[in-house]
Amino acid sequence: MAPDTLLPSMSVIVPTRNRVDLLRLCLDGLARTDYPDLEVIVVDNGSDDPATLAYLDALDPARHRVVRHPGPFNFSAINNHAVRRARGELLCLLNNDIEVLDGDWLAILARQALRADVGAVGAQLLYPDGRIQHAGVVLGVGGGAAHAHRLLDPDEEGYFRRHALPQFVSAVTAACLVVQRARFDAVGGLDEDNFAVAFNDVDLCLKLNQAGWQSLYEPRARLVHHESVSRGFDRDPVGAARLAGELAALKRRWGTGDEVDPFHHPQLSPYSERFVVRL
Repeated sequence: MAPDTLLPSMSVIVPTRNRVDLLRLCLDGLARTDYPDLEVIVVDNGSDDPATLAYLDALDPARHRVVRHPGPFNFSAINNHAVRRARGELLCLLNNDIEVLDGDWLAILARQALRADVGAVGAQLLYPDGRIQHAGVVLGVGGGAAHAHRLLDPDEEGYFRRHALPQFVSAVTAACLVVQRARFDAVGGLDEDNFAVAFNDVDLCLKLNQAGWQSLYEPRARLVHHESVSRGFDRDPVGAARLAGELAALKRRWGTGDEVDPFHHPQLSPYSERFVVRL
């Protein structure tokens, strides 16, 4: 598909630390992406692997900007740091463990993000085995927020094939999120203090929703997400305590422990990501 020349400039922000194999796969996919005016900002969060450092140094500066952001991993701070240096009218927050499948994915997301009533736009993300990892975010599942239709095969019926339809949702994941720069700035960007690692995307989406720009899930943009391969999961005591603090902050600010997601039927289970009937 030929790129749409009417689309505004786009800055894609890719945080990374080591794992040159993942970063190379991600950037190779961006090189195959059809978009008329694309800036790629790679934010290096303290890489110390020689192969990664050599790869970053060898990137073509005409196609990539490498920005350094050393220190402890704070996803919100890393992305906010890059946004302040970005020139695009649209922003795409993109994990380094995302694999591009088709060249038109970014233009599909951008067209939705330009709508007057839309804030953050998210893609359909698949695990490497082809099952769904993200098809929008549902509030209240487990007291916080969880990915809708997780582990469903995209060819399955699922919940009335809802996973296959573009739709408004409460939030989308920042593993791949497109938003207008002006709207991101208007709500203060990502919260570096309360959501350093988890739920920063949910908080951003809810702030945008509150301002009148609703989150939207767009399954026609489909990518593979090698989830948390680079950073890992929070199973150590320090990571678990930090996650618990961020979950508590989400509940305090947005009432996710009590409120039913407005896009999720109240007779569906609050403990399942698979849209099963509450018993």
